[in-house]
Amino acid sequence: MKRPNFFISGAPRCGTTALYTYLSEHPNIFMSEVKELNYFADDFPNVQKVAFNSPDDYLKVFAAADERHLAVGEASPFYLFSKVAFENMRQFDPNAKVILSLRNPVDFVQSYHQLNLSLLREDEPDLAKAWDLQPLRRQGQRIPKSARQVGLLMYGEVGQFGKYVQRLYEIFPPEQVKVILLDDLTRDTKAIYEDLLAFLGVPSDGRTEFPQVNANFENRSQALARLFHPPQPVYKAFMKFISLFGVRFTQWVSVVYNRIERLNTTQTKRGQMDPALRAHLNEHFRPDVELLAKLIGRDLSGWME
Repeated sequence: MKRPNFFISGAPRCGTTALYTYLSEHPNIFMSEVKELNYFADDFPNVQKVAFNSPDDYLKVFAAADERHLAVGEASPFYLFSKVAFENMRQFDPNAKVILSLRNPVDFVQSYHQLNLSLLREDEPDLAKAWDLQPLRRQGQRIPKSARQVGLLMYGEVGQFGKYVQRLYEIFPPEQVKVILLDDLTRDTKAIYEDLLAFLGVPSDGRTEFPQVNANFENRSQALARLFHPPQPVYKAFMKFISLFGVRFTQWVSVVYNRIERLNTTQTKRGQMDPALRAHLNEHFRPDVELLAKLIGRDLSGWME
């Protein structure tokens, strides 16, 4: 049985879905049909989209991979924030390759906040107020009913990409890690795609078309959104129930669920951030951006303008 040997590990709203989509369409690459398995993130038990009762259950997700597939992988953007995922990943395969796609943390926070609103994991529509709620939420107060993991609402923490990359480099050598910037992916998608194929040891398929994937969206119907994203106790009970039928069934449910859910979304544009709030967030993230720039050898000063 083929085992996964690469992982798209973060960050959300930074192009990971586009990378997952493009790579999954390559004839020599096998990607898990379900995105965001989050198998290795033991500290995020409430974000797994498939219930795994054993390591064999995880490997069943890749059962369809065969000899033509030179690279086998999955995409779970929350791995980046987990304190244990990369160490678990290293124990699973010390030679695994890790792909990260990152962006300006201020833009990330704005987009990620909008995503949480759409998924009902956030109930404060004003970003500035949601930012100010972080101290209360650390104390267990003002937690949205559908929030999966409270730590994922700590916007000032999850945007510190430098800190996470530094931790990753302490577990995996830099030559096994590919860090992509969303700016580069947007500007020259083909070049980034070809570079990724080389990193994974897969021949080019000559792809030239790269349609936009997973743009900003909002719900068409809030009532349907509440059905798709129930309060956490209901979601946990649902996952426990379907897990009784095995991993293949829960995987099928997740695929169908995602397809139906997408019918309730419509594309939207990102609004302008208040200049005072942007300046505040710039100062918050500046030291970490400087750390990230040093780690990956890139000039990121333009992010803080």
